[in-house]
Amino acid sequence: MYNFYTLNPDHSTSLQDTSTSITLDVNESLDNKTFYKLFADCYYDNTSEEKQVILATHLNNINYLIAFIAEDIDTANNLNTITIHSSDDLNLLISTTDEREVYLPVFTDSTELTRFTTQPVFTLTVPAEWLWKFILSQKNFTGIVLNPGSIGWDMSLEHVQSLLDDINND
Repeated sequence: MYNFYTLNPDHSTSLQDTSTSITLDVNESLDNKTFYKLFADCYYDNTSEEKQVILATHLNNINYLIAFIAEDIDTANNLNTITIHSSDDLNLLISTTDEREVYLPVFTDSTELTRFTTQPVFTLTVPAEWLWKFILSQKNFTGIVLNPGSIGWDMSLEHVQSLLDDINND
């Protein structure tokens, strides 16, 4: 289970002891058409190190959707805003392998999310650096799976760390 302190991209650790709730914008539409072209250039065509660097740079500069189920959470009759209290538990969507490895499904756009699940979920739009830090801070994930409803690109924690290192070295 995750709480709003770990899922809030704008979280300030100085507020953790004093704030009891936070209101987040959720279910924002997201579109990353450039990703598909770069992915195809890098993985379906003759790949080169230059194309891999271009794709990695793009991955570090886009936003992603992560999906969660929030039962009994106050939406105030507005599906674009959610108020999460410090005591609320959030259930992230997960993917597992036959070997019981757990991956966090991550989506480059809203269409990819609907390819993966038809169940009603909330989405949080997060920047790449936040996502990389979040997944690396969690002990139970093997990595992320990018767009599991279509390309299903498994990215290990080592790959995620490499992307974060690229951000930190720029």
